[in-house]
Amino acid sequence: MPHLIEPARHALLPDAELAEGHPARLVLGEVPVVAVRDQGRIHVLAGRCSHLSGPLSDGEVRDGCVTCPWHGSTFRLADGSVARGPATAPQPSCQVRVADGMIQACLPGAG
Repeated sequence: MPHLIEPARHALLPDAELAEGHPARLVLGEVPVVAVRDQGRIHVLAGRCSHLSGPLSDGEVRDGCVTCPWHGSTFRLADGSVARGPATAPQPSCQVRVADGMIQACLPGAG
């Protein structure tokens, strides 16, 4: 994923449009991502599950994690690490900030 994204902050959507606890399917450069507001904090992870590419934006958010709807792999929103398999690889996680009312994301190591 890092080689597909320019090393910059990318505007994703207005902050007011991201509802608490509801994953949003977005695109960072040309890469699908999922954005989630959980307990007021915004997280952005790669949008396709590292197991078999299930859409995390269709998953359930609970206890600081998002669960893939296809096979149940669960990833921590804070850093993309695997909380429960079958996935063994973490989800790439972006740095996030809100500037001028827009949610912006940057993937460390992109470019």
